[in-house]
Amino acid sequence: MNKLTTSCFLAVSMMSATAFAEPDIVYTQNPAPQTATHRLLELQRSGQNASTEEQYLSGKVSTEVYKRYVQSFTHAIPERFSADTFKEE
Repeated sequence: MNKLTTSCFLAVSMMSATAFAEPDIVYTQNPAPQTATHRLLELQRSGQNASTEEQYLSGKVSTEVYKRYVQSFTHAIPERFSADTFKEE
């Protein structure tokens, strides 16, 4: 075969190989679930129903909340949750 025939053969081979190739897969996100919980969480996240009134705690309550928050760091986070730890005896 001469060079021209070989070049044409290679060009046709490459074109036919791409024609039979699988199409690109396009991944799309699943549509968002439309549950009541999802809608309520979206309202909370957007702030659309946020109160316009300033919310505050009294000094004593605020201090107790902060102390409880700081104290929560004194306990290690368990590796696993055990449902048995909250049973009343």
